Amino acid sequence: MDITRFGILGAGRAGTALARVAAAEGLEVQIASTRTPSAMKYHLAQYANKAQAVPAEDVAQGVDLVVLMVPQEELDDVDPQALAGTILVDATNRWEDEPLPQWFEDGLEAGLSSSEVIARRFEGSRVVKALNHISHWDLDADKASRRDAQRALGVASDDLQAAEAVAQLIRVLGFAPVILQNLAAGRALEPQGPVFNEVLDAAGLRRLAGTG
Repeated sequence: MDITRFGILGAGRAGTALARVAAAEGLEVQIASTRTPSAMKYHLAQYANKAQAVPAEDVAQGVDLVVLMVPQEELDDVDPQALAGTILVDATNRWEDEPLPQWFEDGLEAGLSSSEVIARRFEGSRVVKALNHISHWDLDADKASRRDAQRALGVASDDLQAAEAVAQLIRVLGFAPVILQNLAAGRALEPQGPVFNEVLDAAGLRRLAGTG
C-alpha cells in the first residue's frame, strides 16, 4: 500500500513536525485539532505551511491513514466514530502526571498496554502503535541526517496489513521500520519502555523490544 495522503489529529509540536517532514517527502497532509481550520490558519502558516487544515470530524476523509497525536489525557475530546474504518496510528503519550480519562485508567489497570486500551476505545479503527517514541526534534532532523543515521522506528499492531502500511509511511519519512509481533508488544515503545527516545538501528530496536 502506497501512502500518498494522510491525516494528523493534533497540531502541536509533534503533529506539525510530522506534517513538515511528510510534505518535504512529497506527501499530502491534512491536519486537525480541537480548533477550527480558520483558527489554525496562522499557526500552520508558521509551523506547517503545506498542510491543509480540516475540521476534526473530517480528518479521516480521503486519506490512507490517520496519525493520532493528541495527549492521552485529551482523548475524551476525540470522537471514535469520526475515525471508524481507517488505519489509526497511535502516536500518543501521557504528559507528566496529567489525569487520564477514566476508561483509559481502567484499561491500564486491567493490564493492557496503552495502545490496546486505545484499540478498545476506537474499536472501529485498525490501530497501529508507531511514531510516539521519537522526539519532534529528531523527527524533524534534516533528510540527510535521518537517512545517514538509519534510525529504526517500531510498528506494533494486531493487523499485519495495517502495520505494513504504516511501515511504508515510515520508510518514506526516512526511517527504518521494525514491525513488532503484535499490538501488546508496543508497550516497549511507551515512555517507560526500553525503546522510548532511544536512537537505535533495526537490530538494536529488535533486541531491546524483545523480538530478536
